[in-house]
Amino acid sequence: IRDFPEAGGETITLKEGEDLNLHCTLSSDDGSARQWLNPHGFAIFLNTQRALRDQRYKLIHYSKDELSIQLSNVTVHDEGVYKCFYYGIPFKSKNKTVKVLAAPSNPVLEVSRDTERSVILSCYTQGCKPQARITWLLDNGIELPGDTKHKLEADGKKWTTSSTLTVLAYGPNSTASCIIHHQALREEKLMTSFQFEDLARTGTAGSCSSLYPILPLWTLKSDVTSTCKLTGSHLTTQIPSPLTDRDVKSEGMEKKETNLLLPILVAALIFMLLIIVLLFVRKLKKAHGVWKRENDVSDQTLESYKSKSNEDSPGHEKNEHGNEL
Repeated sequence: IRDFPEAGGETITLKEGEDLNLHCTLSSDDGSARQWLNPHGFAIFLNTQRALRDQRYKLIHYSKDELSIQLSNVTVHDEGVYKCFYYGIPFKSKNKTVKVLAAPSNPVLEVSRDTERSVILSCYTQGCKPQARITWLLDNGIELPGDTKHKLEADGKKWTTSSTLTVLAYGPNSTASCIIHHQALREEKLMTSFQFEDLARTGTAGSCSSLYPILPLWTLKSDVTSTCKLTGSHLTTQIPSPLTDRDVKSEGMEKKETNLLLPILVAALIFMLLIIVLLFVRKLKKAHGVWKRENDVSDQTLESYKSKSNEDSPGHEKNEHGNEL
């Protein structure tokens, strides 16, 4: 159960499922009405009279100086500003801001093969507010952030968080651990692990187990397809061992090749567009030439017809004159 302090801070933060006590102790000399309103502006209690049907609200204490109520089993939809009104002279009010955290679910670890040697690990948790933070714990105890993404869930309040790690090389006794960090967990962490021993023996990504953190050779990438799932538990320890940097250099070479490939593709696209434009202009010029020739022939035919008509006109007039005589 969480209580608002009567002095000092006006905001309280609690987790889903906890109980919230709201105290309104505005002093007065008479018995004027007091009222609590929820964040949506609806009355909860007016003196001792319940105004909402929500049975999670109950009256704790009522007197001429105090109106205290309790909201049990809070959810993220209960957060906001609660208001207490005293309808005396003068009118008085108090605001209490409530923030509700939603703890993340146990992490789920998915494993898949990218190439013959490369293994992709993906870890996700859901139903948390605010967003969770995911790290990967390696053999030497160093935690990496991975490639993390956040997605808002359908209720518009909670988040699903995922992170991926690509392993280019590993030893048979190596393990990789996904760790979930969140405000609602306070000092605790959620963890799930994958051991490469079974993967090395079977050559498939179908075996998972909850052991302790770890990976000697690693690099980060995104995009995964899931083949194996396991859920986690609370983190308790970590096992240190050496970490090599060969695959970190390999990742740098891959990024460099990608950076070179993009300008080449853009240049090729521009070149193709230029060729298309030139072909279009050439075709347009050719069509214009054909049209011009046809127009010239038409003009010559018209001139020839006019000349012939002029030659025939005098003879025709002469014949008409002879007939009159």
